Amino acid sequence: MNSVIVLQKPMHKSKTRLNGLLSSDQRIGLAYSMLYDVLKVLSKVPSIDELSIVTSDPDAIQLAKKFGAKLYFEQSVAGMNQAIKTVVDSLDHRVKELLILPGDIPLITVNEVDFIMKQKRRVPVTIFPCKDRTGTNGLILSPPKVIDTAFGTNSIEKHRLNAMKVGCEYLLGTAPLLSYDIDTTMDLYYIEKFGKGTKTYDYIYSQGIIEKLKMKEVVS
Repeated sequence: MNSVIVLQKPMHKSKTRLNGLLSSDQRIGLAYSMLYDVLKVLSKVPSIDELSIVTSDPDAIQLAKKFGAKLYFEQSVAGMNQAIKTVVDSLDHRVKELLILPGDIPLITVNEVDFIMKQKRRVPVTIFPCKDRTGTNGLILSPPKVIDTAFGTNSIEKHRLNAMKVGCEYLLGTAPLLSYDIDTTMDLYYIEKFGKGTKTYDYIYSQGIIEKLKMKEVVS
């Protein structure tokens, strides 16, 4: 049995690096739209046995219900890694493989995730890099407790070190669309280029965000 867990911090605390471009309400709207896209895709992946989300955000909880995701309520915001540890400790013993994903990768597709999940695991730890190849946008642990997670700055190197500390092999996986997390103003152009058909694409255009971004570049 495999499980996929999506991490979602409170939406009002999300995407603070976009403060100069987006209002607080727009940041919340963007975070909501991205999580919607992520859960919608994951809910349709045939090879996923169990879909879960760890969050304390009320809107994220409603989305979890909408897409049939199991909820792990984050009692206190103690950071991603502590939240993951709490969830892993309470997983059903039948879960032999765990994929951990953030809620801000709205370009993922059913086919890409299904391909990832169906691959035969050659190693216990598979790390999927973000676009700059320093952070981790996806992590497969088989079994789920094989290493402690180290999401945050330079997490790829930290996950490598954690694997080596316990003497297990790791692999850098390939998943192009999974690598596009949306954190900065320039990241929004990835939505414009690749995101047609997503709620995130519709949202940034309904809010005039791309036009505002282009005008800001012209002025600067």
